[in-house]
Amino acid sequence: MNRKISLGLALALIFVAMAGSVAGTMAVSMKMYNSIIKDLPKRSQTYSLLAEIDDVIRTNYYGEINETLLNADMAEGFANGVGDSYSYYMTASEYDVYKNEMNGQKMGVGIIPAFNEDDMCLYAAEVSDGSPAALNNMTKGDRIVTIDEEEVTVYNYKELVKKLEGEKLSSVNVAFIHDGNLVAANMVKGYTAQTVYYETVGQVGYVKITDFYSTTASQLKNAVNTLIKQGVSGIIIDLRAVSNGTVEYATDALDVLVPVASDGTKALATAVDKNGEAIETFTSDADSINVSTVILVDKDTSGPAELFACDMRDFGKAKLVGTATKGNGTMQRVYQLSDGGAVKLTVAEIKPYTSDVYNGVGLTPDYLVELSSQKKNRLALLSHSEDEQYQKANSLLTSSAGADEQ
Repeated sequence: MNRKISLGLALALIFVAMAGSVAGTMAVSMKMYNSIIKDLPKRSQTYSLLAEIDDVIRTNYYGEINETLLNADMAEGFANGVGDSYSYYMTASEYDVYKNEMNGQKMGVGIIPAFNEDDMCLYAAEVSDGSPAALNNMTKGDRIVTIDEEEVTVYNYKELVKKLEGEKLSSVNVAFIHDGNLVAANMVKGYTAQTVYYETVGQVGYVKITDFYSTTASQLKNAVNTLIKQGVSGIIIDLRAVSNGTVEYATDALDVLVPVASDGTKALATAVDKNGEAIETFTSDADSINVSTVILVDKDTSGPAELFACDMRDFGKAKLVGTATKGNGTMQRVYQLSDGGAVKLTVAEIKPYTSDVYNGVGLTPDYLVELSSQKKNRLALLSHSEDEQYQKANSLLTSSAGADEQ
């Protein structure tokens, strides 16, 4: 823990000792910390040490103390002190962005950027329908040349890409190559997120899910039904490098494809707390869509994406192709604080439909297919023809043997 965080914790202690109550962020943060450390003697020991540190620093520190910064760092330090990478503090502005994203409202211009290390160029790997980028005729595969009049290079692309996100209704100037022509556009940020992209490739439908937000289930239903109407023999669902979203929205998406959960836990997912108690269950209705499916997974398939893949296999709806997944089988809840910020905290482990818990273990694919390191780095830009994992999934859906396995 850095000095600012430690000082923030100490500040909370001093205020509690002197006044008996604390206003704003500090009060809520201390309450949260107390809920984490239930043991009163341990709490007292922690407070005593922090009081000592506070006294030393306030007496001897040469610089000035930024109290506003201390409040934010104190809250962040409390959450980080849990030692769980999925638990963290959000400032009021960060929480607003988080809520908007979960509701399908994104800041930015509506592209998934990907840097190609082969030619050292930045490309639009995906473009959301109706987004500022799409409205300016940017399409998947277009090369981004400049962002706010600054040329994109291997040295600055990570910083420049940040300008494609940001405050709603702010704007950014983007120059890109479309159909061989240079296009310059001023894009006003803010759009409804597209989390499901789909296309027909020969006899097979391809669906890429990028996040599990509140809008994902309806987008997935539309994508699958459209592909079936087009006469595909099966569908590949790509969950590689997918981790954003919630358990609730993952089960909403599952409910599109699977019937009532009648075996195992009788639920798509059950959230079990540290005392072994079920604190939430996620169910499905009788409606389902029958289509042969293969799901692509990798080491970065995590959280809600893992649950989706696990349950699809548990229902006998899909085979998994790729590499072992991350092993994040936990559920988080968000607690809003009085200063407008929030704490996202891991509260339970997820038990899937019929499989064993995969938290800390991950899912083992039915067909292990590795990509080279170079291809992993270019995953968002890989064509289907050079993607061995896609090719394996395609062969399972188009061969007679693959059809039998479904």
